[in-house]
Amino acid sequence: MPKTPEEIAAEEAAAKAAAEAETPEGKLAAAQAEVEKWKTLSRKNEDQAKSNADKAKKFDELEEANKTEQEKLLARAESAEKKLADRDAKDAAAATAAEVAKVKGVPVEALRGTTREELEAHADALAAILPKKPPAPSADGQGEGEKIGAGEMSADDIVTAATAR
Repeated sequence: MPKTPEEIAAEEAAAKAAAEAETPEGKLAAAQAEVEKWKTLSRKNEDQAKSNADKAKKFDELEEANKTEQEKLLARAESAEKKLADRDAKDAAAATAAEVAKVKGVPVEALRGTTREELEAHADALAAILPKKPPAPSADGQGEGEKIGAGEMSADDIVTAATAR
């Protein structure tokens, strides 16, 4: 089969390029062409990487926006459980401080510490420097009062009579 004019022109161009590649100027031109080719590919890859980063950011935003209701509720429940645990820990610490204060006879507001041992040590130190309270008087024989006799009114009877008007 005879060659077409396009094939003949392509062969001649290839032969000419091969001949030019043999000279130093030809080698330099080929090297510069290769450098330009790689610069172009590098810029293309950088643009693609930037595009991919933007797409990944948008994807993450959409994922966050499309979280299921169950995931949102689960996050709220975990947050609430953490708050409850913190509150329970504070309540337990306050109860321990109140118990130590009652046993050691010191004001609970004055106690410092986070563990029972620290609270007891601080209570002992406070008890050593605080003045002792005098004992309260005895309540023996008090509170029974006299029996109401015939014709006398109790306090309840007086209140009832006064409000009955």
